[in-house]
Amino acid sequence: MCNAEKRISTTSGTGAIGCPYFVAHGNRDIMCEGIIEGSRTVTKFRSAEDKAFHQETFCEKCWRKCEIYASVKHFRWDED
Repeated sequence: MCNAEKRISTTSGTGAIGCPYFVAHGNRDIMCEGIIEGSRTVTKFRSAEDKAFHQETFCEKCWRKCEIYASVKHFRWDED
């Protein structure tokens, strides 16, 4: 199990979210910050169960292993 840093969230049902790129969620979708500054990426799942599994597994526990997190982290490098 991965350790997630706790952060305060005002979106319902997201108290355990640790990912810094999480923005919001719906019944079958999760919105994250996008790879382009000011953009958003929405992942739509086939079922609420699939969405809940992803949210618990990645958004809450192992967010550093999420493909969206890795993409945003990769493309938003710090300029020297």
